[in-house]
Order: sequence, then C-alpha cells, then structure tokens
Amino acid sequence: MTNTDATTTIAVTISLHSGLPAYEQIKEQIKALIMSGGLNAGEMLPSVRGFARDLKVSNITTIRAYSDLENEGLVTTVQGRGCFVNALPGEIVRKQYLDEIAANLTNVAVKGKAAGLTLKELKQKLEEKFNECD
Repeated sequence: MTNTDATTTIAVTISLHSGLPAYEQIKEQIKALIMSGGLNAGEMLPSVRGFARDLKVSNITTIRAYSDLENEGLVTTVQGRGCFVNALPGEIVRKQYLDEIAANLTNVAVKGKAAGLTLKELKQKLEEKFNECD
C-alpha cells in the first residue's frame, strides 16, 4: 500500500430505481473501478462522511460498502487515516470475475428457461450483449 494522503475522487451514481440497496451499488461501482484499474493500489477512497454527504446517503451505507470491499480483500482500512485500495494479483481479480460470471450465468440460465428460451436463443442473447461491450 502506497502512502497517499490525497483522497481520490470517485464517480458513483446511486439509482433509486435499482433493485440493489445503495451500499451494494456503491460497493459494486468501486469494485469495478478497482478491477478495471480505474483505482490503483494505494489510492485512498473518499472519507466515509464526505462520500456519504456527496452521495446523499447515510454514513452507515458508506461504512457497509467499505466494509464489504474490505471483506473481499479489495481495500484496507487504516484506523485514523482512511480506506486504501489493495494491490491485487491478477489471479485474484480473474477468480473474482469468474465467480461473479458463474453466479450470473446460473441466474440467466434459470430465467432463460423460465422464459421458454432455447439454449441457442440464450447463446444469441449472450453474444449480442458481449458484442455491445466493445
């Protein structure tokens, strides 16, 4: 962890219409930034109070998001100093992505079957979504 006392500015958007709780939205967006390299090892996350104020959520919501990120090994909280992004070996990042993909694919397969899609139709939809990400 690098000693950086400057807080990183993070663009996080909370949607009131999302099915996810606010802390989960915060966690997932910060996680995506870490995994994509948008946040680097040693960077300091915004303070709990300041971030909560900026996002118009409670301190508890921000604390929960940071705590979940720490439990996943993505950040470390240093008492009295703040929350810092951990260095992540490539294999850890890859494993986390693969675990998330597996969980999401299970959900997609169940919903696809419930909707009456064939495997071919489901593959086509996945391919369309995959190609939209370019």
